[in-house]
Amino acid sequence: MFRLGGARAVFTNRTGGVSQAPYNSLNVGFHVGDDRQHVIENHRRINEAIGHDVVWMKQTHSNRVTMLQPGHTDGPISADGLVMDARAFYKLGLTLPALGVMVADCVPLLLGSKNGHVVAAVHAGRSGIVTGIVREALFLLRQHGIAASQLHAAIGPSICGKCYEVSHELHQFVTSHVPAAWSRTRWGSPGLDLRSAVVSQLQVAGVTVSFISKRCTYEDHNLYSYRRDTTTGRFAGIALATQPLQENG
Repeated sequence: MFRLGGARAVFTNRTGGVSQAPYNSLNVGFHVGDDRQHVIENHRRINEAIGHDVVWMKQTHSNRVTMLQPGHTDGPISADGLVMDARAFYKLGLTLPALGVMVADCVPLLLGSKNGHVVAAVHAGRSGIVTGIVREALFLLRQHGIAASQLHAAIGPSICGKCYEVSHELHQFVTSHVPAAWSRTRWGSPGLDLRSAVVSQLQVAGVTVSFISKRCTYEDHNLYSYRRDTTTGRFAGIALATQPLQENG
């Protein structure tokens, strides 16, 4: 776990859980065909390790970002971006949850404010990057008083541009919207660099990018990769807010 502005963040890998092959072992996704009880136990282990219950999203490659409200933390939230203000929970005397994003090649983006009271978890895949998932997350944060200049970002492991091969048509479409996604694969074919695309969008907006993982999910077998294995699990990016010391903190 590491500092993210005044908040904290962590990225899991695929070890330390109970799931069996091909999901072995710390799969966090219910939707991939894994045994449900194994996923529940994996979630429990993560919650215990970080000391907070994680709120997950039902991700659909959309650009939908929503604010987590007290009293709505039990089930997965239908969104690809989730924002939380710890002060809303503090005022009601509630324990702070953590925010989780599941990936297996897409970019797990975590955001934390300088004071640590506001965090976000964002699923930044190819579709979301084109349709503005990063922009929507920053817009919602700004609506709640957190400017881009107050944010720190962490970019977790994702498939690299040298391994993410796409058709010529898809390459043209994505890069016409997000030029920073342009890449060539190690085989010389059209590729997409989702990591660079997200970093570029954050930097243009004025966000401080504090951490960028260099790990490629396709190359690193300690991480899940849909492109590499097709039937596989999901690892997580998790953001934890800081408990305010006073209501106006």
